[in-house]
Amino acid sequence: MTTVATVVYLLRNGKVLLIRKKKGFGAGKYNGVGGKVEPGEDLEESARREVLEEVGVRVGRLEYRGWLEFYSVDEKPDWVVYVFVSRDFEGEPRQTEEADPYWFEVDALPLDEMWEDDRYWLPRVLNGEKVRGVFRFDEDYTKLLEWRVEELRES
Repeated sequence: MTTVATVVYLLRNGKVLLIRKKKGFGAGKYNGVGGKVEPGEDLEESARREVLEEVGVRVGRLEYRGWLEFYSVDEKPDWVVYVFVSRDFEGEPRQTEEADPYWFEVDALPLDEMWEDDRYWLPRVLNGEKVRGVFRFDEDYTKLLEWRVEELRES
């Protein structure tokens, strides 16, 4: 069964907000803010809800930056994650039960403390590209085995 999720990267003054997840899948790693799309939600509703829940910030306009497919042992993706950035938000990020928020310079991401795939697509997204990424991990998502990232062009 494929899980559909969203991830949002808040941008301000040359910095990007990342969270260090406290629990669940990816605990201990830095990531954007996001999570699973709930039944009946569209992608933007999900993205806004997740940011509010995880760091207490209200997001206005979202910029769509593409999608990522994550595979392990199955031929269907385990995850399809839709990527957004936003410069339009209210409030200061705060710590919650799920996440500790930190601002990082866009050109100084903590890639060694993030998912291995992030180094191949996240800098491109933060520089304005729209991408599609396909990533295959081992069974327990500890090692990235193969990947492909392509720029999405407007038609």
